[in-house]
Amino acid sequence: MTASGGRGGSEAEGRLPIEIQTRYERFPVSIKGAFVMRGADGNPHAVRIESARVARIPNGPGKPFAVETRIVDVAPGRDLFMPFEAPVSEIEPGWYVIESEARVDAGQVFVFASRPFSVPWPRNDVRRGPIAVEKTVRAGKERIRIDRVEMGGDAAAVVWWPEAGSGAPAATRVSDAETPALEAILVADGRQLDVLPPMTGRSGRSDLRSRGEYRTISYPVPRETKSLAIGVNLASGARSELIELSFH
Repeated sequence: MTASGGRGGSEAEGRLPIEIQTRYERFPVSIKGAFVMRGADGNPHAVRIESARVARIPNGPGKPFAVETRIVDVAPGRDLFMPFEAPVSEIEPGWYVIESEARVDAGQVFVFASRPFSVPWPRNDVRRGPIAVEKTVRAGKERIRIDRVEMGGDAAAVVWWPEAGSGAPAATRVSDAETPALEAILVADGRQLDVLPPMTGRSGRSDLRSRGEYRTISYPVPRETKSLAIGVNLASGARSELIELSFH
């Protein structure tokens, strides 16, 4: 599997001095791959990977792993591979990224992250199957139609769309990578399940039935959940009332 991404400070013109793509393959007890470094601003740079970890998303504990920390010369237009192996056998089920911190020219540190991957839950620990909702909620001035919830082994997807005449932003379309402006949240036994970045939904756990549909991806619903509710949060802070759902 190939993954890439990055975040960190920016130069005055908004460009990072280097790019790091994280390429890896999954094995039963570890992830093996390489940090692929390249100059991004047309100049050579001296780069050192100062640390790396398997980091839980959207937040939570991370597990550092050893990585070569020597200074290397990174040139534009040329890939430099630095191999790594990250143990995952003792990591709790969840969604994670491989995160690396790179110091450039003995100065600023930039943080790069891979595409998300999951450490699977035991099959009997999560609920599976669809739940029809087919109700409209109001958050602020927006009306959102919530069609269904699709519960899977590694995530739960809420499928929704803005109703006609509603100005709700559609930043959570599966193909978008921007920060969501709207989240359809799931609340299990009074606790909101963690919402995952939009890019996580690209694995195609289920097909959207029309081009006008959107979905918000959350952590899976635990098997022991007794009550499940659904609602909508807007980036502006507006929230809808919760709708109680039934497993039957």
